Amino acid sequence: MEIDTWLKKFKEHWQNHNITEILNLFDKNVIYYETPFTKLNNFNTLAKEWEEIKNQKNIILNYKLFPSSENKHSVIWELQYTDKENIKKKFLGTYLITLNKEGKCIYFYQCCESL
Repeated sequence: MEIDTWLKKFKEHWQNHNITEILNLFDKNVIYYETPFTKLNNFNTLAKEWEEIKNQKNIILNYKLFPSSENKHSVIWELQYTDKENIKKKFLGTYLITLNKEGKCIYFYQCCESL
C-alpha cells in the first residue's frame, strides 16, 4: 500500500469511528509514539488509545505529505473535532510514518500542539 492510500484510509476510518480498520493499518509490533515522550508499549495499549475517538464528533483531518524517502514519510496535519463536553478542539502537528512491504505502519511518531 502506498502512503497516499494509507493516509486516505486512516482519515476515513477515523472520521467514521472505525477503530478496527484503523488498527488494521498498523503492524502488531508497531513502534508508536502518541507524543514525543509517550511511547505506547504494545498493541493492546494502542487499541485502548484509539478508543478515545468514540468521544469525538465532527472530525476534520487534513494533511499534507512531504517528499518521502523509500518507505519513510513525513506528514503535516491539522485535526479539529468536538469532544464529549461539546468543546471544539484543534491541533496541528506532524507524523513520521514508516510502512512495511505489506503497507502496514511499523513506525508512527506524532508531535503536535493544541491551537
